[in-house]
Amino acid sequence: MLLAGGMTLLLQPAVAQEVVAQENIASENTGQAQSTVDTDKPAAATNKEKDIEVIAVSGFRGSLNVALMAKREAVGSKETILAEDLGKFPDLNIADALARVPGIAIEQDAGEGRQISLRGLGSTFVKTTINGMESASAGAATDAAGGANKSRAFDFNVFASELFTQIDVNKTSSAELEDGGISGNVNLQTARPFQYQEDKFAYNLNARYNDVAEEVTPRASMMFSKNWDNKFGVLFSAAYSEGLVQSEGATTLRWNINHPSFKAGSPDNKLTTAPVFLLSPKGAYTNANMEGLYLPRIPRYSIFNKAQDRLGLTGALQYQATDDLRFSLDLLHASLDSTMDEFHYSALLRGNVSSKTNIYAENLVVDANNTVVAATLSGVPIRSEARKDVSTSDFSQVTLTADWQLSDALSLVALAGVGESKLDTPFQHTFALDSFNSTFAYSFDGAIDPVALIGQKGSGLGSGSMNMDMPSFAFAPAQKPGATYTAAQLQQLMLDPDLYSIGLARNKDQYINSENSNLSLSFKYVLNDDYSLKFGVNHRVFETANVQGDNGWKVLNTATNKTSGDSAEALVQKLAADRLRGALFGLSLSEVGASFGNAASVPGSSTLTAGSWLTPDYAKSLAAFGGESFFAAKERYATTYDVKEEVTGAYLQLDFTKTLFDKDVRGNIGVRVIENTNTSAIVNLDHIYADGYTPGRGEGANFAGGYGWRETVSESRDVLPSLNLAYDLTDDLVARFSLAQAITRPAIADLASAIKVNTPDSKDPTATIEQGAGPTLRPYESNQVDVALEWYFAEESLLAVAAFYKDITGLSKGSKQEVYSREQLSAMGIDLGDVDPSTITWDVTQLLNTPAEGVTGLELIYQQPFSFLPEPWNGFGFLSNLTWIDYKRDITDPFTAQVASLLAEETSRLSYNYTLYFEQDNWSARVSYNFRERYTKEYLDKYKDEGSFGRGYEDKGQLNFSSRYQINEHLSLSFEALNLTNTPTEQWSDVYTSRPVEYLLTGRQYLVGVRGSF
Repeated sequence: MLLAGGMTLLLQPAVAQEVVAQENIASENTGQAQSTVDTDKPAAATNKEKDIEVIAVSGFRGSLNVALMAKREAVGSKETILAEDLGKFPDLNIADALARVPGIAIEQDAGEGRQISLRGLGSTFVKTTINGMESASAGAATDAAGGANKSRAFDFNVFASELFTQIDVNKTSSAELEDGGISGNVNLQTARPFQYQEDKFAYNLNARYNDVAEEVTPRASMMFSKNWDNKFGVLFSAAYSEGLVQSEGATTLRWNINHPSFKAGSPDNKLTTAPVFLLSPKGAYTNANMEGLYLPRIPRYSIFNKAQDRLGLTGALQYQATDDLRFSLDLLHASLDSTMDEFHYSALLRGNVSSKTNIYAENLVVDANNTVVAATLSGVPIRSEARKDVSTSDFSQVTLTADWQLSDALSLVALAGVGESKLDTPFQHTFALDSFNSTFAYSFDGAIDPVALIGQKGSGLGSGSMNMDMPSFAFAPAQKPGATYTAAQLQQLMLDPDLYSIGLARNKDQYINSENSNLSLSFKYVLNDDYSLKFGVNHRVFETANVQGDNGWKVLNTATNKTSGDSAEALVQKLAADRLRGALFGLSLSEVGASFGNAASVPGSSTLTAGSWLTPDYAKSLAAFGGESFFAAKERYATTYDVKEEVTGAYLQLDFTKTLFDKDVRGNIGVRVIENTNTSAIVNLDHIYADGYTPGRGEGANFAGGYGWRETVSESRDVLPSLNLAYDLTDDLVARFSLAQAITRPAIADLASAIKVNTPDSKDPTATIEQGAGPTLRPYESNQVDVALEWYFAEESLLAVAAFYKDITGLSKGSKQEVYSREQLSAMGIDLGDVDPSTITWDVTQLLNTPAEGVTGLELIYQQPFSFLPEPWNGFGFLSNLTWIDYKRDITDPFTAQVASLLAEETSRLSYNYTLYFEQDNWSARVSYNFRERYTKEYLDKYKDEGSFGRGYEDKGQLNFSSRYQINEHLSLSFEALNLTNTPTEQWSDVYTSRPVEYLLTGRQYLVGVRGSF
C-alpha cells in the first residue's frame, strides 16, 4: 500500500522478521496463494518502486498500523495479524495468538488455547487454511474437554506461534474464497525468503515456568533466510518448546437423579430409560422423600499433569524464473507429543443398580433445586485412579505455488499441495485401587463440615445451599456407618493400603489419520482501470480414518456367538486376592512425585489433601497386569470408519472500483459452484461377533482381516453467490455491505455411517441404537448479510461497528422408538441371542438436518495510540473489541419433550478483549485481557440415566502481561506472564439448573527470554 506522498511502509517485526508492505498489502484473499500481504513481488514490479521513499516502522504499534491499513483497503470484513504481534504477544501456541483478534474467542485445554470461535459461532464454523490450502489438524485432550478431535474444528495448539508471519481472518464470504466457513476463513502464512531483502538470522530463547507444576521448561525458535537479489531465496525456521502444566481441582463427571418411581411408559418419568443409579431407603430416608434428588455421579478431586513437547519446522524456496514468473515452495511440519498423568480420588455414586451395590443415605442436605449439596452415604465404593495417556499429533504439508503474469492483463496463481494429519494415541492406561462398603461425606456448602456430618444421623432432608467451587470431602474407606471420626483419623484410614485392592485395569487406544490434497488455478484478467475479472477452478480430496480400541470386551463363545461375564477391564478382580492387595501398589502422592493444592484452594474441612491421598503405583500396576490377556485393547469395530470427501469447485468474480458522489466504491460480485461427493465406509458388522471386537463371523471369514466394508455414497451441488461493497463516505469514514450464501460441512464423525449399540441384558436393560448420519447429511447452510461502518478518526486509529445476520440451518439428534426384526438387527450387527426381538423396544437416535434459525450479531472495535498526550504518556495505546451474538435454536428437552429456545452449541453471547500497550525507545509492555461468556458445549441426551440436559462452560476471562527491553539492535530481553488471575475452567451440566462438573485451575505461567537477530 502506498502512503500519502508516495511512501511505502517497511515493517520490522519481532525476531527481526522484516515485512515490506507493498501496494497490494490489503488485497482481498483469493483463497489460495494470494491470501497474504504480497511482500515478494516480481522483480518487474519491484523495479518500478526504486524511487519510492521508504519509512521504517518497528514494534508492536507499527505492525498494528500496517494491519489497520490492510483492513481499511479491504472490500470485505477482514482482520490481519503480522509477525510483530505473533512474536511479541504472550502466546503459547497459535490459538493463543489469535485470542485478541476482534470476534475471536478460544477454547482451552491444559492451560493453552486449542480451538477458536469466530463471531460467537462454534469452532466447527471456521474454515482454516495454511499457505492457502485447506488443512485439518486433530489433537487429543482430556475426556472432560471432549477427548480426541473428530470434528472439523481445527486444533491450533499443535502449532507454535513462531512458525507464522501473518494471519488473515476474513469474516465475510466472497466467490474467490473456498467454501466451508460460515463464520469466516482463517489463513495462516509461513515465512518466505523474498520477504527479507538481506540475509537474516533470528533467534528466540525462553525459560517457561508453571507455578502449579513448579517446573522450568525450555522454549526456543530460530529462523534463517538468504535472498539472492530476489532471484532465488531459501528460508528455514524451527520452533521447539517443552511445557509441563498441572490442572487441579474438583470434578463430578455428571449428576445422577434418584428416581425410584420410574415406570416404563409413564409420562411422569424423569428419565428416558430405567435408572442405573438408586439410593436404598434407610431410616428417615424413603423412596418418597428421596424422589427427584440430584447427587454427584463421581465426586472427586482430580489432578492432570500434562507434559508437552512441541516441534515446528518450516522451509521455503522461492525462484524468480523470469520477471513474470515466480515459484514458491512451502514446507511445514509440526508435532505435539503429550503425556498426561491423571490422579483421581473419588466416590463411585453411579451404576449401582447393575452392580447390585446398595448405597444408603445417612444424612442429606438439599437446596431449593433438589440438589443434594451435602450428604453422608454408606455402602459407597471408594476409588483412587492413576491414569497415563500418551499421544502424538503430527502435521505435514507441502504446497507449490506459481505466480505467473501471462500478459499485461492476465495473471495466474496455481497451487498444488498435499497434507497429512495424524493423531496416534497408543495407549490410555488406567489402574484403580478400590475400597468397598465405605462411608463417605461431601459438602458443597461452606457452612457444613463433612467430617462432622459423618457422625450425625439425619432425621430428614436438611436445608443448605451450593456456595463452594471446591467441595469438601471426608472419606472413611471400608468403614461402616455410625462411628464418628476426627479429620486425622480419617486421613490415617485413607492412607492405609490394606483397606484397598486393585479393582480396575483399563486400556484404550485410538488412531485418526487424515490426508488431503488440493489443486487450484486462479486467474485474474484486468479489463480496465475499474474492472477485473477473477475466475478459477479447484479440486480437493480429504480422507480420514478412525480406529479405536479398548479392553471393554467380554469373553466370547464363538460357537454360540454369546458373551459372558464382566468386561475385560474388570476381570482383574477375579485374580487371586494376594495379587490385588493394596499394600503392593499403594503410594502417597508425594511418593509418586505429584503435588496437589498449589493452585486449587482445598477447603480446610476436607480430609483429602496431598498428604492423605493414596494412589496406585502406575509402574508397578502396569508390570503386574500389563501382560494379562484381559489387558489387551482390541479394535471396537462399531466405531471404525473411513470417510472420503471430494470437492470440485469453480468460481467467477468481478472486482470493480467506481466513483459515486465523488467518492470511491470498491466491490466484488461473484458465484462459487461446488460439486461434492462423500463416501462413508464402515465395517460390515455382520462379520463381527456379538462382543463387537472379534472379526471372522460368517462371510467375514472370507475377507482379509476377517471383515468387509459397507460403503455409502452421496453427491450434492451447492451454488454460493456473494456480493461485497466498500464505500468511502468521507476520507475517514468507510461503509461496508456484504451479502452471501455460505456452507459448513458437518463433523467428519457425523458423516460416518457407524452405529453405537447398547444391547439389553440382565444388568443393563437399556436398548439404544445411535446411528451415524452418514454422507447424505447436508451441510450447515447460511444466508448472511453484513453491514459495517469504520471511522478512521486519527492516524493509526479506528472506531468501528459491524452488524451481521445469518440464517443457519442446523443439525440435531432426532429420537424414535422402534421394534426391529431379527433380520433387521442382524443387518446392523446386533445379536440378541435367545431373546425374542419383538419384546425389545429400541431407543434410536440419529443426527438430522433441521430448519434454519436466525443469528443476529454486533461487533465493536476501538483502536488508538495516545500520541496526542505529552511525553511519556504518548507511548501508550489501546485496542479493544467486543462481539455480541444472539443465536438461539429450538431444542427438545429429551426428558420432558418440551421445546425450548436456547443458545446454539458453542455460542457465547458475549466475548471481548482489550490490550493496553506502551512503547518508547528501547522498551515496551502490554497488558491484555480476553473474556468469553458462558456457553453450552453440547445438548446431548447421551447419558440417559443422569436426568440433566446439556453441558457447557462458565464465563472465563484471562489476564496476560508481556514486556521487552531492547539492549541493542541485535538483542532484547523479554518477560511474559500468562493467566495472572489464575482463572479456573468451570464446566457445568443442566441448562436449567447448573450443577458443577469440573472446576480446574492451571495456575500462572511465566516466560523469561532473550531475542535477537543478525
